[in-house]
Amino acid sequence: MEILDSVDPERIHALRQSGESFWLDLIDPTAADLEQMRGLVTMHPLAFEDTVEFGQRAKLDNYPGSALLVAYGAVSGADARSRLGEVHLHISPGALVTVTREPLSALMDARRDVAAHPSAHPGHAVHGVLDALADSFLTALDGVEDAIDDLQESVVEHPTTAHRQRIFELRRQLIDMRRVLVPQRDLLAPGAELAGAIRDLHDEQGFRHALRDVHDHLDHAASLLAAHREQLAGLLDLYLTEVSTRLNEVMKRLTVIATVFLPLSFLVGFFGMNFAWLTAALTPLWTFAIFGVGLLLVSTVAVVWYLRRTD
Repeated sequence: MEILDSVDPERIHALRQSGESFWLDLIDPTAADLEQMRGLVTMHPLAFEDTVEFGQRAKLDNYPGSALLVAYGAVSGADARSRLGEVHLHISPGALVTVTREPLSALMDARRDVAAHPSAHPGHAVHGVLDALADSFLTALDGVEDAIDDLQESVVEHPTTAHRQRIFELRRQLIDMRRVLVPQRDLLAPGAELAGAIRDLHDEQGFRHALRDVHDHLDHAASLLAAHREQLAGLLDLYLTEVSTRLNEVMKRLTVIATVFLPLSFLVGFFGMNFAWLTAALTPLWTFAIFGVGLLLVSTVAVVWYLRRTD
């Protein structure tokens, strides 16, 4: 099976005449490339329209003589941030055409696997693409698990608004992933019609077994995704609990300070009234020291003793 990365009409015609299968892998093709590809391989008009528009759900559209399989993979980035990569697989006798909007490492892995097996057929290439896409979900979910562990430690030490935003970001990421992962898993369930969509399977039974293995990977990824969503829900509860606990500690400190300064405020306010008899009675320095400073010290000691006794 020959792998092509651009629309080459002469080479495709030669492969067709010799009966050799090929895989045409297009990355962000132009409208002219798509029109030229449409004239070289069997492709239903509705399948062509979906590929022009992109943004499709994970699905399998089976047409007479061809089929369109829309699948997704996870494109992992830094700090467990990942996005979805959409892949359109146009399957027809002796030919596989994949269309993506950006280079995907999953497709590169599949291409290396097919290149290592010159006798591979379209069924082998389809399995390689689907298996690599399923593995990309598992890789992305491993990154999410590490991010959750790091967040949990950070939230316990010192919760911040950035932690809350990161929790919501991971939740949105998992929701987007689940939106395509579950339908894609169901497409590959035992008894699904994908194997019948490829007309020239050399070993249909073996291909069905291979699809079952990919289905198991996706099912495992769906289980991990559900577990991570529960972990994030628990992590959000932990964040709210830690924030509430720290708020209570702050309020406790402020209450203690207010309690200590309450009698002091009363005393200084009382002595600041400038009553005539009071100002005349506090003429000596020792009287000011006893009634002015002494009462402040005594009230402070009394409040501290009371707070320690009732703590």
